[in-house]
Amino acid sequence: MKQLLIIALSFLIHFQASTQVSLGGGLSLTNFINNGTTTQKLNMPGLHAHIEIPRSGDVTFYGRVNILLPKANEQTTTSYVTAISPNTNPYILAVNSQLKTNYFLFEGGNRYYIGNDYDNGFAGYGGSGLLFGIGKVKKSYDKRDVSGVYAWEELYATDPAEIQEGRILAIGGFLQGGVKYTIPATGTFYTDLSVYYLLLANGSNNTAGQTNFISPFFFNFTLGFKKDLY
Repeated sequence: MKQLLIIALSFLIHFQASTQVSLGGGLSLTNFINNGTTTQKLNMPGLHAHIEIPRSGDVTFYGRVNILLPKANEQTTTSYVTAISPNTNPYILAVNSQLKTNYFLFEGGNRYYIGNDYDNGFAGYGGSGLLFGIGKVKKSYDKRDVSGVYAWEELYATDPAEIQEGRILAIGGFLQGGVKYTIPATGTFYTDLSVYYLLLANGSNNTAGQTNFISPFFFNFTLGFKKDLY
């Protein structure tokens, strides 16, 4: 992940030094389509960072990284933890856990403006491109056992055979539409909706595969601000 961030930063510095570039960011909300096995609302709030490089007055190259904050499955699983010391009583406790998921989503493509140029006034825009996503699924245990009596973390250990976390790799494409308003010498406010379709969405193990926050189709709504640099 650090290598990806270093590459992205080098990319931004290179283009900022050579041409006009727009940098920004803001809030996001991602909704995964319910797969029928859960009634949970599969919304994940997050943050995003944004770059645009104009190819002409109304066409830009666009890139974005969405950071989806950790969200837990509503379902709980009961596991057993064992005392580190044989003198601890009780020796075995039942503890509930949930699976928490978070994502980094990287996307890029072309964006086309209608009604005004990229850096002028009010305009609509649309675009398409490719998506690459990395997700992490991790078991999150309750601080106390199922009875609520024992705080177990310092005295007990989880089953070493249990897989505590897994990874998700996602590759696909997206379509996007939105509107923006540019205020001269200030910047641009924008909001858009993206629809994603995954060609590949693989979990590294059974733990990753049990998350509710994965589906072939999902949506992302963003609200943000960007500033043109020269």
